Amino acid sequence: MIIEEINPKDVQAAIKRGSVFVDVREPYEIEEVSYGIEGHLQIPLGAIQTRMTEIPKDASVIIGCRSGARSMQACQFLGMNGYKNVKNLQGGIMSWTDNGLPTK
Repeated sequence: MIIEEINPKDVQAAIKRGSVFVDVREPYEIEEVSYGIEGHLQIPLGAIQTRMTEIPKDASVIIGCRSGARSMQACQFLGMNGYKNVKNLQGGIMSWTDNGLPTK
């Protein structure tokens, strides 16, 4: 299964077009620095299996983490469970902040 990656600079435009953003980092990581995206979901990777019903199957979904590794695992899992339009945030929050995008 090939998972498409999305550049951090393209995420905000995708969200304006209706994409759903999911942060799969742990709560302590999110407390340190959070994506400056209103209304995004926060579901740790370890809880994806039990909470994936919170992620709409009929939407474009972008998954982010710290570096892009855990989010890629989440993308692959969701893809194997019927999600058709899932993208991995290239470089995670590290790339997000390197590109000067908003954080909380």
